Amino acid sequence: MSKNTCRIIGIITILISVFLLIGGLYLPQAGIPSAVTITSLVSGIILLITGVVFYKILRSDDAG
Repeated sequence: MSKNTCRIIGIITILISVFLLIGGLYLPQAGIPSAVTITSLVSGIILLITGVVFYKILRSDDAG
């Protein structure tokens, strides 16, 4: 994949992870079951790590 493709995928996954993390933190106040909030938090953390990997690590190979 090109640098720009990795960068776009990274930004999109970071944005989605922010929404999942915020939802996981504020859903308990809305009366949603705890399994949904835990799933939202874990998914947000996983997507945040994936986004950082795509944005920073995979695009850092400037061999060309």
